Amino acid sequence: MKIGARGALAEPFLSVLVRNRRDDLERGLDRQVAGVLELQRLMKLPPLETMDPVAARRFAEEGLSPLEVDRVEMAHVHDALVPRDWIPSKPIRVRIFVPRNAGPHWLVYLHGGGGTIGSARASEPITRYIANATTMTVASVDYRLGPEHKHPAAIEDAVAAFQSIAPRVPRGGKLAVGGDSFGGFLSAHVDRRSTLRPAAQLLIYPMTNLTMSSPGFTTHGEGYLYTRKIAEYFKSHYLHANDDRKAASPAFFAERGDNLANAAPAIVATAGFDPLGPEGDEYADQLRATTSVVHRRYPGLVHGFLSLAGGVRAARAAVDELCADLVATLGT
Repeated sequence: MKIGARGALAEPFLSVLVRNRRDDLERGLDRQVAGVLELQRLMKLPPLETMDPVAARRFAEEGLSPLEVDRVEMAHVHDALVPRDWIPSKPIRVRIFVPRNAGPHWLVYLHGGGGTIGSARASEPITRYIANATTMTVASVDYRLGPEHKHPAAIEDAVAAFQSIAPRVPRGGKLAVGGDSFGGFLSAHVDRRSTLRPAAQLLIYPMTNLTMSSPGFTTHGEGYLYTRKIAEYFKSHYLHANDDRKAASPAFFAERGDNLANAAPAIVATAGFDPLGPEGDEYADQLRATTSVVHRRYPGLVHGFLSLAGGVRAARAAVDELCADLVATLGT
């Protein structure tokens, strides 16, 4: 399946695939991404939002994308348990990826999935890739998911895992936090809530506004992999009915009295055809008022481009650039 999908994104097949996407191409959508969208339409996969969470997780675990990056061999990979102090009998599972020629720095990685799906295992292709590209040891966290464990369980786990992993970083090493989509949301909370300040925060197409009032849902809420329906599905499982969405949203930290002082240096990646793009852009601007920010906006890409980096050249280039940014931000 992977070989077939990658082959379809090469000429002459790509030209045939994208002929129905002329309007998007004129607006700047990457041609290979347009091919991916057409492949998704032709494959007629069941919509994620029609599945119960257990089935959706299984679907994600088996691989949402045949265009994931290839598996990169590590020096070693092992699972560890870090304490969840308020539930001593149920520690947090973390999968640790140690690359060959590992340097001193570590990254706590928080996977995406809307707080409902995803796992360290499902995100393993990209965490291996990041570890190899940065020479950082990557600790990928299996935080609790909704609806079994609703807000703020995932935030609590992310903060606890970050603080528990810190003592493992060798002398001279720095500890960063990062993640994609919902993982970016969690990373922003770690930056604000942890008693230990991250050395950097890597926010890849982050979800920052749970109210779904971002204009991106009007312009790109349908037809670009991540949709309004999927976003609503995730939030219905992650949130309690009476949760204050603004209080939980990084987009409103400043409005609610947090001026983002002492925020960690940030690398923020947003995509032009992503419903979450505008809210990520806005959060980058808010952070810039108090800390250094590298804001990479990829106008031709879509939400979830990490999962396309094995076949879409622009997605691979973006991942490589973000890895280089993280290395530069942390320094030697």
